Amino acid sequence: YTNTVLKPGLSPGIAKFFKLKSGDAFINSGFSYNNRLNLFSLQSLNLNTGFTGLDKKNRTYVFRVLNANYSYLYNQSEAFSKLLRENLFLRYSYNTAFTLGTAFSYSSTFRNPKHTLSLSKERGFKFNIEESGLTWGLLPILKNVRKRFVKLDAEYKYTVAKAKSAIAFRAFAGVGIPLFNDSLPFFKQFYGGGSNSMRGWPLRGIGIGGQKLIPYSASTSNIFNDRTGDMQLETNIEFRHDIARIIPDLITLKGAAFIDIGNIWNLRDSKPGGVSDQTKFELKNLYKQIGLSAGYGFRFDFSYLILRTDLSFRFKRPESSDVNNGWKAPPIGFNDAFQKIFSKKFRQWRYENFNFTVGINYPF
Repeated sequence: YTNTVLKPGLSPGIAKFFKLKSGDAFINSGFSYNNRLNLFSLQSLNLNTGFTGLDKKNRTYVFRVLNANYSYLYNQSEAFSKLLRENLFLRYSYNTAFTLGTAFSYSSTFRNPKHTLSLSKERGFKFNIEESGLTWGLLPILKNVRKRFVKLDAEYKYTVAKAKSAIAFRAFAGVGIPLFNDSLPFFKQFYGGGSNSMRGWPLRGIGIGGQKLIPYSASTSNIFNDRTGDMQLETNIEFRHDIARIIPDLITLKGAAFIDIGNIWNLRDSKPGGVSDQTKFELKNLYKQIGLSAGYGFRFDFSYLILRTDLSFRFKRPESSDVNNGWKAPPIGFNDAFQKIFSKKFRQWRYENFNFTVGINYPF
């Protein structure tokens, strides 16, 4: 359940200081319940208040004066508890956690004023920063479960569009820095994979760093396999084009060829005693541990929304970085493509080589 209360208008002092032409003060609250079968249950509560504003150049600012989140983890299964005992990083991350601080966001979109009906250009930039434990977090509230950190991320998008085709580019970088020997709670960590990220991997399926894939038999059971980290780097490139108009003025079939490059990492070793398991970010290993997938997808454009399907294969695999720096083309040809994509006996091959996703609207 989520509730939002808006109060139109800002005080003259705030509007003048930030040179805003319009804005609102807000209070947001939300509650959620999540049950991961045979693993754990999670209840989350969040509350934030602040203001949002728009300046004369249509740049948007959002300042959360108070930004609080509380997540209660309980009903942990024995299998999940054992996993936490054996993995230091998961034990630090997956627990009851409370964050209390402030946050700031900035975003802007620029459209080329010289665009024509045959060519248009658009670029956008977003920046977010939040902290916990440095302002409001100094208050003695839930000190036993309070997390202290600073988290930053930035995203840049650039699109060049013609009448029936377009090239879109996206770059993203984010890092969460734990403070005072603390750790990032799992709901603040980064992850890749799924329909809007590294599409060659399932949601939360890529990384961490060069961490190996768990055996296929375990991945298809209730073994916990979420992969989240303190840091993320990602770049996406997509060539979009029209294919056919299925129903005039209603449904247009479009296609897109794309490449996704990136991964997630920890900022420290994730095993006891400083034992490295290739999950920690090190610049010397960046090239080896970067993942790359490429594929093709169809878009059914209904004008008011887009239904999207993407099929993506892994060509550079972080989990295999010790062999040829992870480069390995999926062993598939025209003679066995249908079997490998659809046959039950190739489930393990699909688990290790490609991913199919369904999404709404464009991925970026």
